[in-house]
Amino acid sequence: MPILKNLLEDKEKKQRWLIKNLLPLNQISILYAPKDHHKTGMALKMAMEVITAGQELGVSKSGRVLFFSLDTPSQLEMLVRAKALMDATYQDHSKEIGLNLNINFDSLNLSEEYWQVHEDYYEESYYEYDDIGHRELKYKYQDKIESWNSMGQAIMREGYDFLIIDTLSKSIVGHGINDDSVIRKLISNLRKVIEGSIDKVTILLIHHTGKDVRKGMMGTSILSNDVSTVLKIKKNKDGYDLVREKHKSAYAGKSIPFKIRECVVEHQDEKHESIYVDVGKVLNVLESEIVRLFKQGQQKDNIRDNIYKTHGQHYNNKKSFNVVFGRKWNNLLKQGFVDSGQQDNN
Repeated sequence: MPILKNLLEDKEKKQRWLIKNLLPLNQISILYAPKDHHKTGMALKMAMEVITAGQELGVSKSGRVLFFSLDTPSQLEMLVRAKALMDATYQDHSKEIGLNLNINFDSLNLSEEYWQVHEDYYEESYYEYDDIGHRELKYKYQDKIESWNSMGQAIMREGYDFLIIDTLSKSIVGHGINDDSVIRKLISNLRKVIEGSIDKVTILLIHHTGKDVRKGMMGTSILSNDVSTVLKIKKNKDGYDLVREKHKSAYAGKSIPFKIRECVVEHQDEKHESIYVDVGKVLNVLESEIVRLFKQGQQKDNIRDNIYKTHGQHYNNKKSFNVVFGRKWNNLLKQGFVDSGQQDNN
C-alpha cells in the first residue's frame, strides 16, 4: 500500500488543467450565467483557445473540439458568431480552427440509457418450419445499440480533446432540470463518455441561472456537487467577468475580465452583424497608467516624466525606469493600446 510520501511525489496525482485554473483536464465542468451574458460566446472563445493553444485564457495543451450547439436559434447564427471571433482574434489560425472545430447541430439526450439506438440496423435471416417440415426463409431486423462508453470511444478515434454541450437543459429532452434522478443519470453518462475516451476528453456543460439569479444556477444541487468545477459569468462596470465559483481541490475566485465587441461579418457574399468575446490583454499597473495618460492626450515624453514622478520610487534610478518604460511602451504600441510614429528606443 503506497505511503503518503510516495503519493505526494507521484506526478500523476497533481492537478492537470486544459485551461489553467479554469477547466481541469478530463473532468466535467459547468459554465453558467443569466440570459444574455454571452455563455455561448465564451464557450466559442474557449474552443478556439484550446485549438490554437492560446494564452489569453492560459491553455495548457492544444486539441480538437466537438461543440454540440443545441440551443442556437439557427445554424447560420452560430456559424457567423464563430467566424466573427475567428476573424477578429484568430485570423492567422483560421485553417487550423476550420479543421479542428466541429460544431454539431444533432440532437443529444443525456438522460437516456444509451447514446444512440439505430432501429432495424441489422438484417438477420432464419428458417421457419411448418408442421410437415417445409421450411421458409424469413428475415428479421435488430436494433444497433451504442452506449455512452461507445460515444467516448468515437470521440477518442476522432481525436477530440474538448467536448462542449450548449446547453445542459437541451441535452435532457423531456425531463426537468430539478429531477435528481435525471441529473444523476446525466452525470453518470458523461463519466462513461470520459471512460470510453480512456480519460482523453474534457467536458464543459453550458447552463442557465434560475429565475432568481441570486440563488445561482438552475436545478438540483447535485449539479454543483457532482462536477469538478463551476464557472459563472457576471457583469462588472466595464463588461463581464468569467469567475471560478467552485473547484473541488482549489480556492474559488479566479477571475478573467472580458468585453463584448460588435462587428460585421462577411459570410458567403453576405454581411451579417455579430458579436464576439474579447478577453484582450490584462494590463499591469504601469501599463494601465500609460494607457490612461495617453487617452488624456498626453505625448510619450510627458507620459514618461509624469509616471516617473508618481512611480519612480519603485526603481533604482531614472535610467532603469526609462528602460522599463520603453519596453512597456513598445509592447503597448504593437498591441494597439497607444499610437505613435516611432517606438521608444531607450
